[in-house]
Amino acid sequence: MPRKQRPPEEIEAVKSRILEEALALITEFGYEGFTMRKLGIRMGMAAKTTYNYFANKDEIYLHVLTQGFQLVYEDLKAVYDRFDDPLDRLRGMSHAVVDFAVTRSNYYDIMMTWYVPKYNDYVGTPLEAIAYRELQTALKSAELFVRVMEEIADVHGNLRKEDARLDFIRLLTGLHGIVALYNNTILDYLHDDPASILDALTDNLISDYLPSEKRGKVI
Repeated sequence: MPRKQRPPEEIEAVKSRILEEALALITEFGYEGFTMRKLGIRMGMAAKTTYNYFANKDEIYLHVLTQGFQLVYEDLKAVYDRFDDPLDRLRGMSHAVVDFAVTRSNYYDIMMTWYVPKYNDYVGTPLEAIAYRELQTALKSAELFVRVMEEIADVHGNLRKEDARLDFIRLLTGLHGIVALYNNTILDYLHDDPASILDALTDNLISDYLPSEKRGKVI
């Protein structure tokens, strides 16, 4: 008698748990130390059973990345939709990035900090389409920031629209620097209460993108 097929919702529940456990394992052991065998042990199933849901560890890893980038995009889009003035959007989105990176550092490290495989590493492989989907999910957040930079140029006139992408990249390097110093505990050696200065550091960084009359003021 053929085995009864699992309902789609049950399959999706198992996949979600696999991704959750995979994130925990990658966080603990790194990308190289993450194996299907460890995943099977963590899941309480034979390693070969996990192949019923994902082809290999790289497919799982790419889904974890996609999930992380989708989560941060949803945070950013919620801020974007909440405000009308692009300066408010820029400030809120910048703080959202820092908050995500600090509170969900398990995702952020894989997405932005560690030297791990990226889209170009999968070009020409069976996983290229999945990697491309991950890349497009990641780029949605970047494009939203670029749009805000363009809006600031249009509404406030203090930035050049043609420099919007460069301005975003400059902002990203600054935000990433703040997060890296905090997550690596380097700020612990430079300040008695590093968590208390994250907002100030972020606001100071954003001030470079404000009209001169708004610099030094909270938006």
